[in-house]
Amino acid sequence: MSLGPKLLDAWRVVLEQCAIRPGSTALVLVGDNTHPDTLAAARLAIPMLGARLLTLELGEPPALRMASESTAYYGPTALTGNRAAVEAMKRADIVIDLMGLDRGTEQREILAAGTRILLVKEPPEILVRSIPTAEDKRRVKSAAARLGRAKTMRVTSDAGTDFRAALGEYPCLVQYGLADEPGRWDHWPSAFVATWPNEHSASGTVVLAPGDTILPFKQYVQDPVRLRVEAGYIREIEGGFSATYVREYMASFGDFEGYAVSHLGCGLQPRAHWTTLGMYDKRQTNAMDARSFAGNFMFSTGPNGEAGGNRHTACHLDIPMRECSVYLDDEPIVLRGKLVGVEANA
Repeated sequence: MSLGPKLLDAWRVVLEQCAIRPGSTALVLVGDNTHPDTLAAARLAIPMLGARLLTLELGEPPALRMASESTAYYGPTALTGNRAAVEAMKRADIVIDLMGLDRGTEQREILAAGTRILLVKEPPEILVRSIPTAEDKRRVKSAAARLGRAKTMRVTSDAGTDFRAALGEYPCLVQYGLADEPGRWDHWPSAFVATWPNEHSASGTVVLAPGDTILPFKQYVQDPVRLRVEAGYIREIEGGFSATYVREYMASFGDFEGYAVSHLGCGLQPRAHWTTLGMYDKRQTNAMDARSFAGNFMFSTGPNGEAGGNRHTACHLDIPMRECSVYLDDEPIVLRGKLVGVEANA
């Protein structure tokens, strides 16, 4: 069932917050899996704001079409070597990405030219529910400032997590759902902050509990998974079926760097729900509710190239965890899955 006016209004609100003004140029990037209602609403909203509309449709490689999650695919994309497409995007004020660009060389070049990029791949009803607000942005930037000052992170849980890492070597990843500044990339809907641990500093035990989410599997953990972390890398993966699945998936890459601890952070969106993932086919969603729901602890593995590091492994897991406590410099920002160190409510 089409959301009609509600979806159109959502697009107008978001585009206005992304500094779309009369005379702006907005390029809509379309892929094979773009939702038709989302595309229709975007193409209506842009000229309603007096902006110039361009639509660019790029076919996707067969391997990417088969992946249920774009972050699980590493390889050539439709943008690889496509200079005409890259130059068109560099000339636009904003790219509305309804396809899912690889965060590689081409995207970095486009952002460096000052073009803003807003990724939008969730189903329309999730977009309407999670329209970014000024309060969301304020909450995320406040949390980012706190995270950026921190020198240590400690995470505990009743399930058995007791994990520590030193911070400060890498910048913060800040997402509040709006591409509102030159050269900014963001994802509607999104609200979280994260950073990467100092090299070889992460250590301790991380216990994934039933109900935690493993991405890109887009699966809920069925039974406890115990990860032993030492000197920045996962050394052991113990447990039942869920542990076996994780262990064999990671081993399939044949890359030790895939076991490194990657970005760590927390979700900050009170309108996101950890249960949402179970309501959709895997191809329908990029699981942003799971990544953003307020009070999650995000534990991830693999690359740190996005932060300026040297790990570019294709093995990457995002694991939003429930019911954890997160301490920055021994002060809580999350207690048993509830935000306490930042504004908690919209």
